[in-house]
Amino acid sequence: MDQTWGSLPVSFFGQAALGLYIFALVLAAFSDFVSLRIPNWLTASLALAFPAAALIAGQGVDWLSHLEAGLFVFAGGAVLFAFRVMGGGDVKLLAATALWAGLNMVLPFLILVALVGGVFAAVVLALRHPIVHAALLQTLRRLPSFAQKKMPIPYGIPIAIAGIMMAPRLLFLS
Repeated sequence: MDQTWGSLPVSFFGQAALGLYIFALVLAAFSDFVSLRIPNWLTASLALAFPAAALIAGQGVDWLSHLEAGLFVFAGGAVLFAFRVMGGGDVKLLAATALWAGLNMVLPFLILVALVGGVFAAVVLALRHPIVHAALLQTLRRLPSFAQKKMPIPYGIPIAIAGIMMAPRLLFLS
């Protein structure tokens, strides 16, 4: 059967956009886990993919809502970055993901980031406890760099997890 792009169902394009979104978040989490860095090209790609994904999904998008969500989260994150509460890559990833969420989903997304981030931080702090640290070293022989004391917590991981958890709720991809 010979199909053209124009005859494919809208849901196909929505699913393709969703796959791109999830792939970028997984890649960001992996990068933060391995190197404690989220590359600028990755967050820029996630942000720049949004308009294309929204257009190919074939549904109406409230562009202003999505732009405002991304800009508000970026501005708030920039303040947190200035006070050294968040890393620059985390701020950019959070803003790029908020762009996909839009104003109607940004608050649930941020709450989910806080909840997942709190659990993740508790796990990292537990890994840093001397007894747990020693036991894991005996078993695994090597721990991630963030398990070392005084290393930053890779907050890109909970941001990505929350973004993936929110993926089914992205209105223009459903």
